[in-house]
Amino acid sequence: MSNKDKILSSLLHAKLCDDCLSISSNVVPRQTVFSICRSLSEASIIYRHQGVCDHCHKTKTTSRLLNGDELTRETVTNPQQTDSAKSAWYWEGNIQSSVVNHLVINGFTIRSVADTASRTSGKDIIASKDGNELWISVKGYPEKSQHVQARHWFSGAIFDLILYHGENSDAMLGIALPDGFTTYKNLVPRIRWLKNSMPFQIYWVNESGTVRVE
Repeated sequence: MSNKDKILSSLLHAKLCDDCLSISSNVVPRQTVFSICRSLSEASIIYRHQGVCDHCHKTKTTSRLLNGDELTRETVTNPQQTDSAKSAWYWEGNIQSSVVNHLVINGFTIRSVADTASRTSGKDIIASKDGNELWISVKGYPEKSQHVQARHWFSGAIFDLILYHGENSDAMLGIALPDGFTTYKNLVPRIRWLKNSMPFQIYWVNESGTVRVE
């Protein structure tokens, strides 16, 4: 039985968070569960949202199977499920996945990952290492009105960091961006002053998924 089949089998009678789903399906590491569930969500096979897990009873991003009626409704009412932009390497979800993989390889424990496909609110990535938490805001690159929209997305990421710092001044901070886009490259030097007074890292992700930390 494939890992995908194991996950689908575990979701037959329960709504589960990724942690409990990993245990129930015996699919490890947790990042594998996240990647498979995101793919299933994009294909409108499962529904991922912020909810209470049936096993641990904690409020997290949970997954559950869609029935036939819901599958049709989800495809019609949620255009992001079929948005061709998600196939682009610079889509926010792909940038997020590359950064999560990079963090895992470098010894971080992933605490939570927001479901970008369903626009889950909250921090895009929460990770920890050696007792220190890392909070990352992730942005992709827009398909339309690229320069204007990219500036808005960049400003949103910086505002996220300011809010994060206000929430916990001890947390390590970061923003994740697709590499190679002039708009982002030109904006970064303009916020050096903020980077000096409120340290954070920039996780640049290129087309091959390689992450460069600045």
